[in-house]
Order: sequence, then C-alpha cells, then structure tokens
Amino acid sequence: MIFRTFLSTFFAALLIVFSAIFLSGCSSNKFENSIKIRVDNFPKYATPGLKKSHQLKQMEQNFINKVVVKFGDRNAASRLWWQQGEKFMQAGNADFAMRRYNQSWLLDPENFQPYWGFSRVMMKGDNADEAIKYLEKALELVAADPQKSALLADLATAYSIKGENSHSYYSKANKAFSQSVKLDENYAPAWRRWAYSLYKQGRFAEALEKVNQAKALNAKPFSDKFITDLQQKLKQN
Repeated sequence: MIFRTFLSTFFAALLIVFSAIFLSGCSSNKFENSIKIRVDNFPKYATPGLKKSHQLKQMEQNFINKVVVKFGDRNAASRLWWQQGEKFMQAGNADFAMRRYNQSWLLDPENFQPYWGFSRVMMKGDNADEAIKYLEKALELVAADPQKSALLADLATAYSIKGENSHSYYSKANKAFSQSVKLDENYAPAWRRWAYSLYKQGRFAEALEKVNQAKALNAKPFSDKFITDLQQKLKQN
C-alpha cells in the first residue's frame, strides 16, 4: 500500500514539472515536446535542459517526510526502494526500475545502492561511460558491504567494454576483477565475466583458468561457441 501511495505522489510531482515548464514561458510547441519527458527516467532526476522548480523540490521533501514517518530511517527506506528497483530491473522494466532508484537516491544520497542501480540502467542502454561514472561513485560509498564483490565485478565488466575501444581500460578491468574475487572467491559471475574479458584481451591461457574457476562454482554455462573458439586460440598459441 505504501508503494502505491508514493507512486501517486511522484505522478503528481511530474505534473508539477510539466506545469513549471509551461509557466516558464515555453511556446506551445515546446511545451508539447516537453511533456514527453519524464524527469524520473533520468538518474537523480537530472532531466537535460530542465531545472527543478520550487514546487518539485517541495514535493520531493514531502515524499521524504512521509517516508520518515512510516519507516523512521531514511537509509533503511532507501535500501527498500532500491530493492523494488532491482525487482523491476530483473523483470526487464528499466523505466520503472529507474524511478525506484531515483526515489532511493532521494531518500539517502549517501547510499551506494541507487548509484549502482543507475549504472545498471545505463549499461542496459549501452552507455558504458555513464555506467562507469555511477559505479565508481557507488564504490566510493560502499564501505564493507557484502555486496562489494558484485559491485566490483560490474565495474570491471564496464571497464572491459570500454577496453574494446581503449585498451588502457583492460588493466582497470583486471584490477577490479581481481579485487572482486579477492573479497569473495566464491562469487562465480566475477570469474565468468573475467574469462570473457581475458579472451578479448588475447590472454587465452588465463581465460581458460577463469573458465575452470567459474565452472567449479557452477556459474552460468559458457556458450559452446566461446569454449570452441577459446580452445582453437590455445592451439594456435
């Protein structure tokens, strides 16, 4: 019930944003184009070309106040909203996920989780640069959270994607993967993704080592094509 209540609150906030655009002196055509923008579909409500109105800021504060009354703790509520975002992300609904991540961030900007969430949406949109920015911010805030290994693996994956065009990022990827498995040697996705990254780097023997580590931990299976290609590369070297 509480989530339905706050959904209504944020839909109302969006209407205020649209009204602010109109009242700011936009032409009718610009207004018609502007109403297609959802401020909560951008990380931290940072809609390009749009400044927050006083009314929206007040709506955000009202949202925070209501949450504090219900939960008594902004950080706990922030984590709860992030979990809701994760559920939407796993269901493939990036827009709804972003809205929950934004609410999570609004509740506690020092919580690493919403930044992690932002990066997931950015990666889904093939925006590795923005994903890295938010992952690095999350890493600054994460402290000793047990999820740090998974966060590092995501950062390493984003670095690896950047490495395809700028090889200097591969060293960053390898460092982050190494840190990830050092924190949790049983985190199978890190070993699996590291294997793919090393293959792209041409480090085939090391890639095979990571493949074996991932398999030993019952990671998601590698494709037959990848294993065949890796075996062929090893024979050639």
